[in-house]
Amino acid sequence: KDFDDALSIRNLDNGNYEIGVHIADVSHFVKPGTAMDKAAYERATSVYLPDRVNPMLPEKISNELCSLRPNEDKYTFSAIFQINNRAEIKHTWLGRTVIHSNHRFTYEEVQQIIETKDGLHSKAILLLNNLAKEFRKERFKNGAINFSSQEVRFKLDEKGKPIGIEVKESKEAHQLIEEFMLLANRTVAEYVGGIRHKDKPVPFPYRVHDVPDEDKLRLFTSFASNYGVTFDLSSGEAIARSFNKMLETVQGKPEQHVLEQLGIRTMAKAVYTTENIGHYGLGFAHYCHFTSPIRRYPDVLVHRILQQCLDNDIEPIKQLEAQCRHCSDQERRAMETERAANKYKQVEYMQDYLGEEFEGIISGVASFGFFVETVLHKCEGMVTVRDLSEHDDFRLVETDYALVGLRTKRKFRMGDK
Repeated sequence: KDFDDALSIRNLDNGNYEIGVHIADVSHFVKPGTAMDKAAYERATSVYLPDRVNPMLPEKISNELCSLRPNEDKYTFSAIFQINNRAEIKHTWLGRTVIHSNHRFTYEEVQQIIETKDGLHSKAILLLNNLAKEFRKERFKNGAINFSSQEVRFKLDEKGKPIGIEVKESKEAHQLIEEFMLLANRTVAEYVGGIRHKDKPVPFPYRVHDVPDEDKLRLFTSFASNYGVTFDLSSGEAIARSFNKMLETVQGKPEQHVLEQLGIRTMAKAVYTTENIGHYGLGFAHYCHFTSPIRRYPDVLVHRILQQCLDNDIEPIKQLEAQCRHCSDQERRAMETERAANKYKQVEYMQDYLGEEFEGIISGVASFGFFVETVLHKCEGMVTVRDLSEHDDFRLVETDYALVGLRTKRKFRMGDK
């Protein structure tokens, strides 16, 4: 119910398109230092669990006042782009606006319009989708890494008991929105990054992502070589190119899942900080979070600082780095909570299937045993070394992500069915 973002599009007389990315203007309602601001900062993020949302802001604000609901005038902060049909950006405008959205789509509805090329506002949607595809292509050409993610979604009955699990994949409709959000986030970070206050850069909460850890990377590349995948480790750009080449090569092959999962584990975690080292995974030199202020506190900070820069009235936020650290910590805690809640619901769901057999894949290996994930519902369970001890004495071979039996040489390796 918390709609953070909206897109607008119109044709201009000069043959270009004007495309607006409109974001809920939370900072209009939530002023620095107020009780609501302090509570939002403490939480720093909304937490989405299978059966409820623990919102960062009171629901009156997140679901009513700020939510960009259709057929209502709403305060927004906008990034408006003039774009030609080759997806080149000719002009950018940032500022506060009021919008009146005339339709709310679900991702599924838009996906259907993209696939059938027919439906409400189909011309606009297909055009936006074509531009998004161009942006995406350009991003990967410039060093972004194309990891795809899968999420688990639960169907719950009225008591909150899971009665179905589906695996949600990122489709073109998701990628359409994603590309325009990335564009807005990057544009805001580039604009603020170019402004100086008293001969210093303006303190700003960047969203940064470091290069992969060398040790993890070495371990991973030697494992990937078992599947004929080679890596060029000469530079950050070369590593990114190698990752993309690998992801392309293994598409649809049995080893795809294991190499994707292990590849993601070599990556650093993205965090908030005032030290801008760029975003490695996206291939951007400047990046921030601007597009979800209803559910993320750093976006509220970004809106406030952006407005100061536009007004040329800059008052640097004190202890911004400490606030960034707090937001990164809270984000990590929220993710761990979401993961634990999903696991709990999966266990609750699987209780009804005791004694039945499912196909699984070894999803993790440790000295004390291996994890198996069901292919159908992505539910994970553990087989301990103790469970295996009647067959053989199994030891972890780290370079091979495998448990190997000392006598039988029997192997349980990450990615095995």
